[in-house]
Amino acid sequence: MAGYRKRKITAGVIAGLEIGETVMDTDEPGFGVRCQRGAPTFFVRKFANGRRHFETIGEFGTGGLTVTAARDKASRMIAAIRDGISPTERRARDRAMPTITELAENWLDVHVDAKLKPKTAADYRSTLNTHVLPALGRLRTDRLDQMSVADMHQRGRGAPYAANRALAVVSKMMDFAERQGFRPKGSNPVKGLERYREEKRERFLSSEELTALGQALSAKEVVNRHSPFAIAAIGFLLLTGMRLQEVLRLRHNEVDLQRAMLFLGDSKTGKKSVVLGTHAAELIGSLPQVAESPWVFPSSIDPQKPMYDVKKTWATVSRIAGLEGVRIHDLRHSFASVAASSGGSLPMIGRLLGHSQAQTTQRYAHLANDPVRELADRASTAIAITLGRAAVNINQRDQ
Repeated sequence: MAGYRKRKITAGVIAGLEIGETVMDTDEPGFGVRCQRGAPTFFVRKFANGRRHFETIGEFGTGGLTVTAARDKASRMIAAIRDGISPTERRARDRAMPTITELAENWLDVHVDAKLKPKTAADYRSTLNTHVLPALGRLRTDRLDQMSVADMHQRGRGAPYAANRALAVVSKMMDFAERQGFRPKGSNPVKGLERYREEKRERFLSSEELTALGQALSAKEVVNRHSPFAIAAIGFLLLTGMRLQEVLRLRHNEVDLQRAMLFLGDSKTGKKSVVLGTHAAELIGSLPQVAESPWVFPSSIDPQKPMYDVKKTWATVSRIAGLEGVRIHDLRHSFASVAASSGGSLPMIGRLLGHSQAQTTQRYAHLANDPVRELADRASTAIAITLGRAAVNINQRDQ
């Protein structure tokens, strides 16, 4: 005979329901399922704040509604009821709940564009449009779960760097959603997900490769086809270890050649000063100044704007030098490697490169040990020679 009982609701329990029978869940009090005309229907029945509340969730299996999904929805509904939110108010709030696409637009406008650098904002937009929104864009913000995020991450496993960046962007966006009240505090679905392993991509040019690069920068094909400012920018990158955007957006009023210093008003790590070596200072001092242009490396199309990039020039230079696959950012690594192998300490290298955190410079620790190894070799050789002489004297006494 059909009736009412308490059990943990599972698919097996639902399969055994008789028509008219009701089961109330033991794991989530207030969550129940009733078999009506052969269609098991989930519902919430809760007494709170002096009122009795009842609301239907949906039929089992309809629209992919599983027991887990129904229980999760019931938990949210019951929490809202306890907070004094009526079903009518909750439905109104649900209608106002943004999708991930709508949240992304709000996040970019309110947070990213207003508070972050344009390059960072452009990177976030690219990641959203390429990886995040195609997979998650239609989902409601409050219903984004870890399974959906993990599925997006897994789809990108062929490009682990991009997949991990997508995960980071979603995490930042979910933190924003919590601050905006769209999700409960501490509900970020990215937390606990394991990232793909990323192989370090540092590439240091050898002495032979540096020589080839120097010859390529002065090759006729490069000089005749490319802007002298683009060629100079590549040389300046190598001589200073600066970031590409720091160089391309360098203004004349930030250059102090008398002290061989640059005073950047803005960089990835904020305001900073850069100490120039002799050849770097000579290079920048030899550049012509384009009339009324504030930029040290102006655009060849519009001198009132900075050079956008050096991709085409670098492609030609790296091809001539036989450096296929070497990135422009590897010039920064190469500067650091030479500084380390020349005896520079890690704090000094970090100061030259403008690192805001000491651990960022640790990647060059093995290179900084080279001068120490040379000293160890000299010391051990001297000791070995002394030991050798002593050993000879001992052998003679034995004879």
